Amino acid sequence: MNGRVIPTSEALVSAMEPIYLGIFEGIKAYVEGDVLSEGKLNVFGWKQHVDRLFRSAEVDGLAMPYSKEELMRAVKETIKANGYKRNTYIQPRVWPKAGKQEDSHVVVPTWGFETLLGRDNPLFGEERRFMVSSWRRLSSDALPPQAKSWANYANSALARREARRCGYDNAVFLDRRGFVSESTGACLMTVRDGKVITPPVTASILESVTRGCFIEFIPDLRVPVEVRDITRVELYASDEAFLCGTGGECTPITSVDDIKFGDQYPGPVTTKIAEYYSDILAGNVAKYRSWLTPV
Repeated sequence: MNGRVIPTSEALVSAMEPIYLGIFEGIKAYVEGDVLSEGKLNVFGWKQHVDRLFRSAEVDGLAMPYSKEELMRAVKETIKANGYKRNTYIQPRVWPKAGKQEDSHVVVPTWGFETLLGRDNPLFGEERRFMVSSWRRLSSDALPPQAKSWANYANSALARREARRCGYDNAVFLDRRGFVSESTGACLMTVRDGKVITPPVTASILESVTRGCFIEFIPDLRVPVEVRDITRVELYASDEAFLCGTGGECTPITSVDDIKFGDQYPGPVTTKIAEYYSDILAGNVAKYRSWLTPV
């Protein structure tokens, strides 16, 4: 935090700090060779994530007191100080210092996480019932949905709370036009007639690093990808649906508004994509080794 590795118990700020104005990134480091094992770690998509962090800072008018290279050194130092040998979550956070808009706090917390990925991982096949939220995804003329800022996640918290209250696991947003946007913490992809379809950035989605990677690598599996608006009815008619994001990884969805997708769950296309993604994260696909930064 602010240039030093310190115990979490000492990473404190005043209650007067404007944390709600802050931005952050969600980044993961995976174990080399097998994401379900332990050993050497590689950070996935570091360049894309840190570039987005700096873009978010610029959009929100926040100062960045450290360079991208200094942040990478901080990430490596923090992971090594914790002695992590298993999958690790990294969440750089930036917010303005109270009364000092020209300066910012920067903290890089890290912790272990359990992945959904990996062949025969029972977590992958758990059923997940979603609903279309009555809350609309915030529009770009209110807040910048493409920036990863804490303020935007109040929108997600409302939709998630509504879903849990109604007996569902999570929710899907529509944008202000009535088209499908994203879920409460990850982008959405559907499968129809063997084709993956995902909403465009103009549907008020976060400019997701993971979504961009999926759009790039899914054609390797001879599965076409189409980026376009999706209506609510078309979502219901999908053969499969899944989330993609740093947190969600590749998360299959059972149903939306109690309308089930297809006859097989998880769907065959979703499963194939998840397995390939797992191999990429483990460094087993030479074509995408450049997406990994060794710790």
